[in-house]
Amino acid sequence: MPEIAKPTAPDAKERAKPKGGAGTNIRAGFIDDLDQNTNLHNEKWYGEPHTIGIADKMIRDAHVRKSLDYVTGPLRAAHWTFEPASNSELDREVAAYCDYCFFENINWDRTLQHILKYKISGFSLLEQTDAARTIPADRFPNHPGKGQGVVVTGLHHRPAWTIERWHQSKANPEQIEAITQFIIGSDGEKAGFRRVEADRLIRFTENQDGANFEGLATLRSAYGPWKIKIALQVIESIKHERQGIGTPTIRLPEGAIDEDIDTAQTILSEMRAHQKGYLILPHGYEFTWESTSQGDNTAISEAIERCNRDIAYNVSAGFMLLGLTGKTGSFALANSQQGQFEIQLESDGRFICDTMNCGADGWSPIERMVRMNYGEGVAVPRMTAQNMPTRDWSKILPVVHNLSMSGVLTADDVTESFVRKVLRMPQRDPETARTGGQVEPEEMEAEEEIEE
Repeated sequence: MPEIAKPTAPDAKERAKPKGGAGTNIRAGFIDDLDQNTNLHNEKWYGEPHTIGIADKMIRDAHVRKSLDYVTGPLRAAHWTFEPASNSELDREVAAYCDYCFFENINWDRTLQHILKYKISGFSLLEQTDAARTIPADRFPNHPGKGQGVVVTGLHHRPAWTIERWHQSKANPEQIEAITQFIIGSDGEKAGFRRVEADRLIRFTENQDGANFEGLATLRSAYGPWKIKIALQVIESIKHERQGIGTPTIRLPEGAIDEDIDTAQTILSEMRAHQKGYLILPHGYEFTWESTSQGDNTAISEAIERCNRDIAYNVSAGFMLLGLTGKTGSFALANSQQGQFEIQLESDGRFICDTMNCGADGWSPIERMVRMNYGEGVAVPRMTAQNMPTRDWSKILPVVHNLSMSGVLTADDVTESFVRKVLRMPQRDPETARTGGQVEPEEMEAEEEIEE
């Protein structure tokens, strides 16, 4: 009987390196764009110096802009915070310090606007700067600096059209080592090429495939219906102009000669709507406006409406059209679309948080702040996006109540803190808290007397 070979432990160094490749064609820092529409490759999509890109043209469309606002607005309105690694005093302070750095010391709403440009361009890049500053020592008593700490001074947007080259990491080809940026130049900075290392950059790439750092933007799938819509709008405008005004016509008297025809042509060529309000016609001439209206005038409008629906669906904002198209959707359809919309929002929020927490290129901006201030060995909090204003908590909270009453969900401080947070209520104060959370009858009577 042959001996069975004993399994051997894999070599750690061998396992640490991937054997496969990213499969992305990058030559001299330029990504080989695989988009079938060559008019949308790279710089043509997001633009280049002194040239506006297709994506920027699209977001100037009112419907495209509104559709994107629907999917980005709740993210900007969410409650962004840091969850401590534990309930210890130190971990809560570290989380509060990260809140201070990223949400108080800089304009987080404007930063979010820049981050969310990945839905337009396919990616967004931020360059982080930090410096030693005086911090409120009473808020952070465990900080080793005793009133001095390193804080984030800026998360600076680096527009897509300024990125000249991508430099792949040798250790991990699906990460970047650096970028080369082209600066046009202005009164405040010199023109030229600049290399920015990855450990200063926070990269958000949507739908990254392999080493395609430029990703695939949400807006890209809406290009087709938008392009058709633009063409239809031109046709509709021309049609309305011709049909709305009509064709000026002069009927010549019987026996008209060439001079009469020349006179009629002169009169018609000078005729302009809202410019010449009268005509003096020779004897025997007859002037009329001939209608050119033919067929169904609503066909083009319906086609444009269909394009608007396709745009909204492609950016996950299809529910915004319910009740606006003259047709009513079912309650089930509305709930389904709303549910898909909420799933997409949570996915986007998790994507942003994961990128901030873990980084996209081998380093975490949050861990960097923690290590520079509190040193090694301190647990790192996690950024979260909570309480997006799309959920109907009037439906969710009764479920929480029923689970609590049935004993499936046990009431505790963590659960109460969560409920208070999503409802944007003050956190529980142990010094003023009532036993069991109930108001005593005597207190209710006293409050009523005060109100009277």
